[in-house]
Amino acid sequence: MTGKEKVTPHDELLSGWKDIAKYMSKGVRTVQRYERELGLPVRRLAGTPTGAVIAIKSDLDSWIRSSPTAQESFNKGTRGVADHLASEIARGLQDKVDLEARMAGLRKEVSVSVSKVRESLFRLRQQLNEMRRRQDFLASVIKSHSTDRASLFVNGKRQKPN
Repeated sequence: MTGKEKVTPHDELLSGWKDIAKYMSKGVRTVQRYERELGLPVRRLAGTPTGAVIAIKSDLDSWIRSSPTAQESFNKGTRGVADHLASEIARGLQDKVDLEARMAGLRKEVSVSVSKVRESLFRLRQQLNEMRRRQDFLASVIKSHSTDRASLFVNGKRQKPN
């Protein structure tokens, strides 16, 4: 555009490097380099060489489609991002596999530990029951012995055993 064409209402105006960079999914410095080296179609306000810039989305889209150099540069940056994302996804999937394997090992360890705790509780319960039986037996022996000893005394006097 030369500045004489009219902007149609459906074209959206981008104001500033940040908006342009965001629209193109690039960094600010990258789109500034595109303008400087590849002729990215931006306009400067009030004719200042380093002032604020504006761009129209359709102009940017056309520029990307029409310029082989710009297209290659744009795709190269996009491929770098795509390669990075693919690498991150692959790493994430490998981490998932590793974590699942570790979790399987941990599940097995927990299962073994739970079995050991159950066995220990069972043995403790058996020992407790055995101790209660012994205690009951001793209590009955003591009671029996006490009853026998008490029968030796009648009215506070010791009786002679038969």
